[in-house]
Amino acid sequence: MTKTRYNEVKVKEVVANPEIQTAIKKAVDVPTKVIIKSVRNPFKNDDTNETTQKVHAVAGTSLLDMVEFDFTLVNQTVDGTEAINKEFQIVDYGFALEANMRGGNFGGYAPTGLKLLVTKLLPVTNEGK
Repeated sequence: MTKTRYNEVKVKEVVANPEIQTAIKKAVDVPTKVIIKSVRNPFKNDDTNETTQKVHAVAGTSLLDMVEFDFTLVNQTVDGTEAINKEFQIVDYGFALEANMRGGNFGGYAPTGLKLLVTKLLPVTNEGK
């Protein structure tokens, strides 16, 4: 990794660096099995040829330890009617800075929290149970 002078650092680019992503994964807990509660329609960015879809999910083994969270599927989509209340496994993911948006205008980055970008999500099959 080449170093950039501290006064020229672009935090978004530093966070996107694979070495930094690996360090964040070691320091941050991400549930591996989730139950999808709602999905938005996929969005395809014609400039980057990238498809994203916002997902709201829950994870945990009981009501006492259940957590709600949102993530963004990248270059993969799930059917909104088929996926609801189904269990999925997060296989591959990364992080990005969470942008503060107001009225469609960028207002900086959130002081806490990261955006979870899921690049591989697989349905959990309960065969053999």
